[in-house]
Amino acid sequence: MEERLMMMHRDVPLLLITWLTILSIASCQSVCPVRCLCYLNQMPSTIECSRQGLQTFPENISDAVEHLDLSSNLLAKITDEINRLTELEYLNLAKNQLTSLPNNLKELKKLRRLDLSDNIIANTADIASINQLPSLMVLYISKNQLLDLKGLTSEVLQAVDAGHCLIKALGNTSLNGLPALTSLNLAGNPLKIIETPVSRTLRWLDMSDCVLNYLYPDTLSRLPELEELRLVNNPTLVYSTRYSTLQHPKLKRLDVSRCNLDRPGLHGFPSLMHAYLSRNTIRILPDRIFAKNKELTHLYLSANNLERLNASTFDGLMKLQALDLSANNLENVHAMAFQENIDLRLLNLSYNSLHRFPDLLSLVTSLDLSFNLISRFNANSLENMPRIRSLSLRNNQLQLLPRGLKSKTLKVLDVQRNRLVELHNDSFAELPSLQKIDLSGNRLTEAMDPDIFQKNRDLTVIRLGDNPWRCDCTQLYVIYEYLTVPVDKTVPSSLICQNPANVSGYSWETACFDAWNTDLYYNKDRTWGMVMVSLLILLVLCGSVVSIKHTMRIKRRVMEQRRQLDLTEERERLRLLHARRNQRLEEEVEGLENSAEPRINPLELIGPPTYEEAVQMPRLVHSMDALNEISIENDFLRPMSSVDNLRTKKRRTRRTKTSRKRTQSEDDLLRREERRQERIRRERNNSSGNICETVDQSQNSNPRNSRISTTRRSRRHSVVDESLESNNSKDKSRPQTPNTRKKKRRQVFQDEHVTDDEASDVQIMDRSFVIREFQREPRSGYRDSFVERES
Repeated sequence: MEERLMMMHRDVPLLLITWLTILSIASCQSVCPVRCLCYLNQMPSTIECSRQGLQTFPENISDAVEHLDLSSNLLAKITDEINRLTELEYLNLAKNQLTSLPNNLKELKKLRRLDLSDNIIANTADIASINQLPSLMVLYISKNQLLDLKGLTSEVLQAVDAGHCLIKALGNTSLNGLPALTSLNLAGNPLKIIETPVSRTLRWLDMSDCVLNYLYPDTLSRLPELEELRLVNNPTLVYSTRYSTLQHPKLKRLDVSRCNLDRPGLHGFPSLMHAYLSRNTIRILPDRIFAKNKELTHLYLSANNLERLNASTFDGLMKLQALDLSANNLENVHAMAFQENIDLRLLNLSYNSLHRFPDLLSLVTSLDLSFNLISRFNANSLENMPRIRSLSLRNNQLQLLPRGLKSKTLKVLDVQRNRLVELHNDSFAELPSLQKIDLSGNRLTEAMDPDIFQKNRDLTVIRLGDNPWRCDCTQLYVIYEYLTVPVDKTVPSSLICQNPANVSGYSWETACFDAWNTDLYYNKDRTWGMVMVSLLILLVLCGSVVSIKHTMRIKRRVMEQRRQLDLTEERERLRLLHARRNQRLEEEVEGLENSAEPRINPLELIGPPTYEEAVQMPRLVHSMDALNEISIENDFLRPMSSVDNLRTKKRRTRRTKTSRKRTQSEDDLLRREERRQERIRRERNNSSGNICETVDQSQNSNPRNSRISTTRRSRRHSVVDESLESNNSKDKSRPQTPNTRKKKRRQVFQDEHVTDDEASDVQIMDRSFVIREFQREPRSGYRDSFVERES
């Protein structure tokens, strides 16, 4: 117990200290300037007040801040209040309007980085207070109006960025105030003259984008620790001549790209490891020009005007690992050009004018021959490169890959965007280590056989996109299954069909979805499928035949019903016509019986007279109005107009259109004529004794009617006389008319007893009709006309 109490008494001060610390931190965290973002809980604690338009140093900044960002404001002055930030390690005052720093910065003992770039500082004396910062390592003063680095002093400052200022010269004493300086950036200055600056610690110097003209051989002699020198984009720079060159025994990296150099000039740097000579005007590389650069491992000569390479150009570069000769005018490369570069791993010959595959003797592991004019290469082209692992032949003019291309080490083959139209079955048979092949962007159309890759056990990536595939789904199925099962060796969506037109633009999977999801690829299922399809077709044909027959039967039935209906309607119409005609005849007969003046029976109006009949007819002695009056039997007169005659003739003419109807009509007329004669005989016998009395009564009752009947009787007598005269002259030949062509004719004659006695008006006028059928005669002959009278 006593021990526990003692331990509790000991823990009380620790707890109090912990709580006080937490409360102090909370109080500090609660202080944050207006329009600023405070991140005091993170490590390091940060306050960001950039781009807020601040014109004065913000108040209430926490003393615990470590990173303070006041960039992109309108600050013109920094007060001594900044000394309160004793924990400050990084202060960013870039892009303001500062002209100087406070004279007292002694309290910022932890400040390691200070950014004063993009202000209007004109003299290094205005920022001389940086020498009071014991921990300052990095100083950014770029984009100011500084003319020189003299007066800039700091015992601990290691890196100075003074790029894009107004510095025109780097003198011997410019770096004397920076004894610990290791990195100096003067890029973008109008720097033209470099004397012999002194710095025993400087290792990195950048004078790119300046206007340097000439560097003497001893320019870098007082920079003994210099390892990297950047002189990029100095178009008028000359540092090496035929007799002298820039020298430095420890320089390891040199970048003189875009400097318009006509020679490498690297023999003054025996320790050089990386040399960047791209985008110059170097046309010739003499033999063993790099022999003194035995430590050189990376050499970049791209985008020059090199036209050829000798067999001994790169002799002595035993440690060379990467060589970039791209974008030159090389048309041929000597086979022994890289034989001594035993450590060479990367050789870039792209963007040249090579027409054939270079037969190189080299230990290179990666060869880039893209963007050339190579149209073919041999199967043994890789035999002299026993370590080759990656070969790029993209954007060339290859039409075929060689049969049996041999390489036991090749793992990556890139032949995209060539002109390949087909692949041989043994194109990859001698590449047992092949893991990746890119055939995209060629002219492959037909599905390839998966057996092409049967000896490439390690093949995991096959790219076949951007080819004009002809999608024969049956042939594509096998290669598609090989590319996607068990894992995808390609991107299925990159396999696009171009032919046929109905699936152009669709992927293989989409275009052949229906075909690949059926069982057409198995013979048994295919047989059953054909049988089912055949049965279905036969069933459809039988159904079609039955349907057609049924339709024709229904159509014939409908036509027969329609014809029967038409016949029924025709018969009904004829029956109604006959009924109407019989009714009209009966009415006319009744009218004859009831009227005082009998009418001519319409049955007598058989048709128009023939020529002979017309000649024998009596001439008209009265006016045309007299035609409406015709006297007929038994002294009874019936008026009948010529219009009725014409109508009757028209109806009879219509009935004689067909021979059958004409024959029926003639038979009916004969029967009716017989019945009419029989009826007349009966009437004559019955009314012979009463006719005179009737006539006298009619005359006495109506003098006008007696006068009309007298006139009609006289006219009838004249007609009868003329008919008798014509009967006497019947033996005379008459000319034949067209009407004689008809087979049968009928002629009606009237037989009357005419006397001159006035009393004859009361006598019975006997009338008879004789219907005679005329025989048809030749068209050129004559026929006799005659009249028979019945007694």
